[in-house]
Amino acid sequence: MPTILRTIHWTVLAGAGDPVALITAAVEPTDFSITSASPTSIVIDVPRAMLKNRWGATITGTLTPGTKGTDIEWVVDGLGNKHYEHMVTIGEGMPDGSLDDHGIPDAAAKVALKVFGRKEIRHLANVLDFGEYVYAIGVGALGGKMGIAALTDRRLIFLEKSIGSENVVEFSLASIGALSLGKKMGGETLTITHSGTSATITGMGHGQGDAISRKFRELKEQPTTTAIPTVAAPADPIAQIERLAALRDKGVLSEDEFQAQKTQLLGSM
Repeated sequence: MPTILRTIHWTVLAGAGDPVALITAAVEPTDFSITSASPTSIVIDVPRAMLKNRWGATITGTLTPGTKGTDIEWVVDGLGNKHYEHMVTIGEGMPDGSLDDHGIPDAAAKVALKVFGRKEIRHLANVLDFGEYVYAIGVGALGGKMGIAALTDRRLIFLEKSIGSENVVEFSLASIGALSLGKKMGGETLTITHSGTSATITGMGHGQGDAISRKFRELKEQPTTTAIPTVAAPADPIAQIERLAALRDKGVLSEDEFQAQKTQLLGSM
């Protein structure tokens, strides 16, 4: 049976601490284990657990300097449909404020998301790209399935409620011709006109569809500007060696592994 690959983006914010050490601490109380770690990569093993109805998986993270801190591109390789759930499990062990929250808490605080919990809000962050920002959020039904509707600076996303679900419907801002707000006995409706077709999210709470449609109009009215590319600063070899020493002291790296990587980093100076 072929495995499934899912890519997930995290950003550990500058000043939060050493990303590898934070992730190591987050994994420790789980039944996951770190099989290798360095300043630029980390591999986590998720064992199969029959009682938890969970297939085994391998999670590989690639760490690179980013504009807000350290960007991590995770690739979850495994069977089943718990790829996102694995990352939620690890994320729950990360200190509050250590990860880029993409503006989700602020957007969620403005509306009543009674049918969604902490894990499901964290799940939304799993499907966002580096630096993507959520302006408005709501809860409704699309195609008969309940989910979160989130307007970001790049797209409108509809994510099914279940963490196990991997069904994400998205509409790029450029493809959306209009967002039309309606009201019914069951709540607000939001009709998305895009690429010559339409889709309607129904049963949204009071003000949720309105907030999304208002922000969409603001974004469409903003003048287009040419983005100026930024160049990430090169990693500091001394800081990387300090991270390696911390991992050696925690037992994640052996003395031989530490010395080998230290030699390599010194040679790059």
